[in-house]
This record gives sequence, structure tokens and C-alpha cells, in this order.
Amino acid sequence: MQAQALRLLDASRLAINQIITTLWPQLDAFAGERAGPAWKQVERHLLIRSGHGNRQERCEMEQAGRILRAQASRKRVFEAIVPLLSEGLIIPAQGKRPARKDHRQINEQVRTSRAQLQDAGEDAEAFVAMTNLMAQACNWYLQTGAFPSTYEALQPVPVLSVGHLTFAGDDGMKAEQTYRARIELAPGCDLESRQERQLASLSLRLRTPDDQGKWSWGAWSQAIALPPAVCASLAQGALPQAPTLREIRGDDGSRVAVLDLTLEVPARYVSPLEQETRVLGWDWGVRSLITVSILQRPEEGDEERSRQVSRPVFLDTGGIDGRQARLRREIDRLKACRDRYGQFVKEAQAAHQEHGVPLPAHLAGWQQRVREYDARISQCWKSYERRNRELAHLASNLLILLALLSDCRLICGEDLRTLKTQGRGRGVRGRFRNWRNNTTVRGELWRVLKYKCHLLGIRARQVEARGTTHTCPRCGEPAKTYASAAPEDRTQAISWGPMLCCSNPECLWKGARDYAASLNIARLGMAFLLTYQQTRRYESYRVTSLEVNSCLYSGQEATLLLPSQGITPRPREGKHVYYAGWSYTIALRTSQPREVLAILSTSHLRKDVLSSA
Repeated sequence: MQAQALRLLDASRLAINQIITTLWPQLDAFAGERAGPAWKQVERHLLIRSGHGNRQERCEMEQAGRILRAQASRKRVFEAIVPLLSEGLIIPAQGKRPARKDHRQINEQVRTSRAQLQDAGEDAEAFVAMTNLMAQACNWYLQTGAFPSTYEALQPVPVLSVGHLTFAGDDGMKAEQTYRARIELAPGCDLESRQERQLASLSLRLRTPDDQGKWSWGAWSQAIALPPAVCASLAQGALPQAPTLREIRGDDGSRVAVLDLTLEVPARYVSPLEQETRVLGWDWGVRSLITVSILQRPEEGDEERSRQVSRPVFLDTGGIDGRQARLRREIDRLKACRDRYGQFVKEAQAAHQEHGVPLPAHLAGWQQRVREYDARISQCWKSYERRNRELAHLASNLLILLALLSDCRLICGEDLRTLKTQGRGRGVRGRFRNWRNNTTVRGELWRVLKYKCHLLGIRARQVEARGTTHTCPRCGEPAKTYASAAPEDRTQAISWGPMLCCSNPECLWKGARDYAASLNIARLGMAFLLTYQQTRRYESYRVTSLEVNSCLYSGQEATLLLPSQGITPRPREGKHVYYAGWSYTIALRTSQPREVLAILSTSHLRKDVLSSA
């Protein structure tokens, strides 16, 4: 069915782009009420139809309407930052360095604006795109010499470059007029485990145009076996929703049509916040991927100080970081080679057009080199993104595992969507560290963690990250970071130092800065929990707020509820235990006994705990 599906995507892509282009001047009409399907909102403003049939046009209008609604939301954010745009956001040219954006000033303006919105009682989370839009406006200034006055001048019309069609505008799998689908369930057996399980298959029929543009129904496809995860969800009562048909283009120009089957799964029971007593806090580390700590709600007589009931767990991804750094350097090398041959092509074409110089014989070879380098760069980026997705799944699984083993149903992490690491870093490792911290793996981790927590009945909450890595978790006073806790290394503070040392003479807490940050994030989550239990209101705090209390360490309770695995854990040398399936690439580190950590790293434990949640 690939040929039929690709013809359908081509026809729908042209129709969707035509709708977006036609309604782009009326973008403000999509910024108001969002109730109801998007196609109904588009239908009120659209005068010319594609002629593909009523239900097909609804699906095309639904896809275009979702894009227009998203762009209308960005336009509202842009209108909020227009008063903040000034030449103070631009660093003038200095010597050989050209003019550039002042990221520190941009972040400061965003923080001030968000604080004002929170004080005014408005939804500040709706403006998390401020940083990106301000950077985009500054790029426009660097190109044109002036800031854009309207969003339409800043943002080109967002037309689709590949096919993407949702069937949400139709009436259901059995009665739809754009596609038909049948899902059949049958009992089966897993040959490896010899356990009975439910099998599911999908049969699909599409209404597509032929080579001459005539629309007609195609034949039913053969039974398509669905993945085990889909089969398990269907066996538990999941309801199929309108699927999405989209196109994937390879680096060599190949095209593949993919059908995304969406399921509405039964929601897990989430215990009331009144019954919660523990909070898991995790920090996006500088030298480790994540660091995890868990706090217990203070009891009567504890002076309102939370108690730490878990030893910190560090997920170290040094091996993967090294591979990603080498891949990033390879991308930079390929870009330099591509730009060099691209400059040869540009100069040859300019000389031919301006002075009539004949095109060199090597022009075709240069253009071929540029295309080859672009293909290799695209392959490298895809490999980088795949590793990031795997890291996001691994980190989210570890967070959920530790939460379930500690009987915790509230996970808090830092909100880093609008923060940007500053400076060029010292050496190759420093530059890659800054670059890695600014990549999209953070957003990918939150996306994966949220939907997995939803499936397991766990709350996932983002907290304000500012100040969490430079605050003592025991006394709450500001603290500095150093190269180590040794007295000879504490003569000069280092902003990216791995160790945090409190200078308060009554405290003198010392520990890893990532460990301290995870405790501070857990303290913010505990303040949110206590406030709700006392007032039934949802409040967000900063680490400097008076409502955020300090925490105590109780070593006798720092245990994990590890079920028996029936295996003998193999101890590793040193303090590292490598995660199963990621040998010598990703390691776990903690002050827990090595035998406990070895059990924690086994895949049997993760499967048993996640399946019994």
C-alpha cells in the first residue's frame, strides 16, 4: 500500500499548504477559543475547498487548523516580548568577532517577564517559548539591522515539507469515508517464554487518488501484526483513536509512509496528594546524566525539616558522552568541508554571472561533494538523536524504578526549557558539556517521563531550577562550588566545580553539587506537597522562598525495597555498577552497598517492578 499512501500524502500536503497559506493573514482568529475540533474553526474562514471529498477535506482542515492554532499561540508570546526587544540584546562587533546575541541579557529579560506574569496571577508557563522567540528576533536583527514589528514578518508561512495527515476529521474506523480499519484480537503463545498472550493485527483500506488524480477505494491490506505493547494495551481495554498517516524521507531521497495508531489507554489510579509522604527529586547533572534523592515528609517534633530516606543514585553516561562528543566533532568537520566546497561553487557561479567567466570543469564534482557531505551530516544527526531517545527512555525507567522501590508517587525535576548554558567552556570537554546541556535531550526526557508516569499512576512535576546547584540543602544558605572538598582546592570557587561546600560555620555541609541540587529539588517538591495538604492550593516556589525548609539525613532509613530476584548479584570492582545492556557505557554510582546496586542494575528487577506497579 506504499504507493497508494504516498499519493494520498502528496495530494493532502498540497491541500493543507494551500489552506495554511490562505488563512495565514487571519492568524489572530485562531488565538481565541480552542473548544471543539480544529477543522470546524477552519471551515468558518475557508472559502475555497480542495475538492477531495467532504471527509477528506475535514481531515486536511484538521491538520491545517492544528498548525494555525500552534502558530497563533506563538504569536501571542511574540506580542508579549515586543516591548523587550532592544539593541541591548545585541553585543556589538569587536575586532574580528561579528555582532552576536547576548544570551545572558535575553535570559534575564525572560526571567523578569515570567516573574511579573506570576505576580500578576497569569499563566507564566504559557510563555516558555519566550527565549526562543527573542533569539529568533535577534537573529532577524543581525540579518536586517532592525527588529521585526509583526510576527508574520518574523515567521515564514509554516507549510509542510513532507506529508502529514490526521484522520481525526472522520467518523470512526468502521464507518469512515477516508479510511477503513479492522483490529482483530486472537490468543497466541510466545515461543521463547512459552506464555500465553494476546495477539492483534490490523487490516487497512485507504481512499486515495490514482496517477490521473481520480479518487477511489483501494483493496484491503494483508493483516499487519501489531507490536506487543499495542497488543497488551488492547487486551487491557484500550480504545483505538483516529490514526495519523505521515511520510518519512531517507537521506537518499527514499520515501516511506507510516501509520501511527493512537490508543486511549485506561488511566491508572493516582493516590490523593493528602496521602503522599515522600518526594523524589532528580537533577540534570553536569558530570552525570541524572542524580536522584528522596525526602520524607517531616513528622511532629522534627522542626518542620524533611528527612532524607535514600542515598543518592548517580546515572553516569561517560561512555555515551564520549561517543556523542566524537560524533559532534565529526559533524563540525563535515560542515567545514561542505562549506568549503559550497564556497567554491558560489564563487564560480558569481564569477560566471557577473564577469562571464566560464564555469570550471570541477563544478559538477564540487556540487556532488556538497550533496554527499549533506547526506553524511544528516546520518550523523539521526544517530545522535537515536542515542538521545534511548538515554531518555533509560533515565525515565530508572526514575520510575527508584520511585516505586521507595513507595513514592511524586517525582519532581528541574524545568530547564528556558535555561541556556553560557560561556564557551574550557577545552573540548567544556565546550561539549555546554553544547550537550543546551540540546533537546532534556525535552525528550520530560516527554518520555510524563507519559510513563501517566501510565503508572505517578505524578511528574517541574520546579524552578534557578539556584538549586548553589544552595546548601541542609541550612538553605548560598554556597560555592570547588574542584574538590580538600582545603587546598577551596582557595578559589569554580562556577562549574563538582563539589559544593557550605561556608556557614553552623553547617559546613559538603557533597557533590548534583547531589545537593537533587536534594534542593526534592525540597521544592516537598514545599509544594505540604502547601497543598494544608491549604488545598497548588503553589510553586523557588529555592530562596521561606516556605522551602531544609532537610536532614537519616542513614538508618536509607534503604530500597528490593524484591528477591532469585539470582546471585555479580559484584563489580570499584564503586561503579554498569547498567544491564549498557556495559562499560552507562554506570550507576551510589553509597548503597554494592550488592544492592548490582541487583538494582539487573533487567529482571526492572521488569518485575514495572509490571507490578
